Amino acid sequence: MKILILKKEKTLFDIEGYAVFLPSSKGKFEILNNHCSMISMISSGIIKIYSSFFIKNYQNYDNDINISYNNNTTIIKVKINYGFLNFKNNILTILL
Repeated sequence: MKILILKKEKTLFDIEGYAVFLPSSKGKFEILNNHCSMISMISSGIIKIYSSFFIKNYQNYDNDINISYNNNTTIIKVKINYGFLNFKNNILTILL
């Protein structure tokens, strides 16, 4: 699935991934490939993205973003205060 994380008028990430964990007011939830369409508010916490693509030359200007690698998996963690998401046709758009 394509994952876009947008903050104000800046794109933080535009990446292909296979799993995203998101915080909500009732705990955490997960979105995988081919999930049903949805629109939701997300709460304060950490968004965790799993991707099989290696991110090189990423300029981290934000201390709230952490990128790590485990075997053939890239794990991106983004600390947020709140936001909204839209998932449709395997495209996840997160507005912060």
